Amino acid sequence: MDDHEFLERIKAKLERLTDTEIHLELDTEDAEKLQVKLQPGAAFVTLGSNVLEYSGFARMAVEYVVASIRSGRELETLEFQMLLSRN
Repeated sequence: MDDHEFLERIKAKLERLTDTEIHLELDTEDAEKLQVKLQPGAAFVTLGSNVLEYSGFARMAVEYVVASIRSGRELETLEFQMLLSRN
């Protein structure tokens, strides 16, 4: 699977899990970037290029985006760590 197809699958998964329109952007300069900006009816998600190289980062990014959208705001780092530790 090529990079474009992989990103499309991530986008589709996020939309399916959240019932929200996702605008996904890849940041090639900041490989570790993970950002969610919420607007009514849509989420603007920026993922660093590490999602293409590290499957664990991609899985964590999906969990983070879903949790942020469901809570209605971008989660703080410690808050997300606590969420992960409960699962």
